[in-house]
Amino acid sequence: MKIRSYEISDEAEWLKCRVLSFLDTSYYNDVLTSRERYSSDAICLVAEERGRIIGLLDAEIESAAGSLCVAGTECGAVIWHLAVLPEYRRQSVATALWNEAAKQLKERGIRYCEVWTQEDEPANRWYQRQGFSNLKEHNWLRCYAHVSQRQWFLKEENVGEIYGVEEMVFEAPTSRKEELAPHCSQIIEVRLYAKEL
Repeated sequence: MKIRSYEISDEAEWLKCRVLSFLDTSYYNDVLTSRERYSSDAICLVAEERGRIIGLLDAEIESAAGSLCVAGTECGAVIWHLAVLPEYRRQSVATALWNEAAKQLKERGIRYCEVWTQEDEPANRWYQRQGFSNLKEHNWLRCYAHVSQRQWFLKEENVGEIYGVEEMVFEAPTSRKEELAPHCSQIIEVRLYAKEL
């Protein structure tokens, strides 16, 4: 396995790796059709084996403290994407990607990193093993409303003429989980993890 910088020619393989890696997680519906471009400096890495991208990590670096990170006091970085193909999990691919990213962040004077993840316990345990801590005061809920409960969330007369609501996804504080549960088909806790490098 080789860890290297992302190249523009990797885009199709990067997208394929990301979607296949997310299929068995709570991010299964977070599908991209093109790779994001970052307005700030970023460390973009891929893990490659026999010409195939098997893992990826993108970490964007703040241009000013607080422009991306929500809890840091100095300029930091945010991991936007970290994915490993299912058949390559438990082979230290994510750890190798993170170790290289952390090394490059330190070389650039960055000593703080955040990442948002959801309730997928293997991912949460992995971040914890790497030394990230959950900053619970910043966690929030992603709620998928039952269509039949849309009146509870919306007053349709305020929306104007529409043809119906097929899906409603919204964010809420974690303290409202019990209140929202009867009205939602799915509630996912989105968690912030952070680490001093």
